[in-house]
Amino acid sequence: MKFMSRFYWLTSLLLTSTVSAGEWNGISEIEKMYIYPTYAVIVQGNSGQGAAGCANDKAWSFEWSQFDVPTQNRIQSMLLSAYTTNTAIQVVVETNACGPEGKKKFTGQINLP
Repeated sequence: MKFMSRFYWLTSLLLTSTVSAGEWNGISEIEKMYIYPTYAVIVQGNSGQGAAGCANDKAWSFEWSQFDVPTQNRIQSMLLSAYTTNTAIQVVVETNACGPEGKKKFTGQINLP
């Protein structure tokens, strides 16, 4: 029970950390995560090309440097928690920009449906 309350607390912090023009991506569990030193790519399914013309391959991405260090820590913690518990999430992606590897660019906003 303590783990889940911490998970929801971390997620609520993350929701308020970054506000950017974007649109909600699909709701599903994380299939794979590729965490690199300067960026991350998350394969989550139910993803489209979006208005920016990003890759239409079920993935979204972001550069770690677009967030401050406390937010980076919250994002990493939330992603690992969602992945290990098979919890479906929904993220906001930029409408006018693509992230690393041409994937839809994550804004930092996350919803636990």
